[in-house]
Amino acid sequence: MFAYLKGTIAAGGKDYIVVDVRDVGYKVFTPNPYEFKKGDSQQLFTYQVVSENEQSLYGFSTAEEHDLFVSLISARGIGPRTACAILAMKDFSGLRSAIENGDAKYLTKFPKIGLKTAQQIILDLKGKLVIPDMPLFANNSLMEAVEALQALGYSDKELIKIKKAFKDTDATVDEIIKKGLQLMMN
Repeated sequence: MFAYLKGTIAAGGKDYIVVDVRDVGYKVFTPNPYEFKKGDSQQLFTYQVVSENEQSLYGFSTAEEHDLFVSLISARGIGPRTACAILAMKDFSGLRSAIENGDAKYLTKFPKIGLKTAQQIILDLKGKLVIPDMPLFANNSLMEAVEALQALGYSDKELIKIKKAFKDTDATVDEIIKKGLQLMMN
């Protein structure tokens, strides 16, 4: 029903935020509510879940994350809360790799995922999963450098700077990481 909400973050809890849109507060469940700061203006791509007992709104900072959520809940045995728990880990490349390679054991590291559910995810999503922040890179060095920096704990927002700065370079992985770290310090 709602494609997105644009408003101010009014409050938050352990698994949700409240978005004030023209004096109406929307409770929006999100994978990482601590990424949002009270008072910030934000646009959230939303997905509404209507069940027999509840109506819930789920929100994501990017359209790609929203699309991944929709893909995950299309798998049998994955509900919205479990999909949010998976997204909260931000291990998108590992998730894609495990699904494409049929690695059910790897998928069990995600919260609320047992072996049978992991096997069902592979069955339902293999070849169909679109992962955010995994664009086609002009060169493999940039992709490897971004993955290395992500493993070091840099956020997706920080990595966007690196992607933009080095998108047309033919530098080595080490050069991109070294210059990228310098760029992050400035």
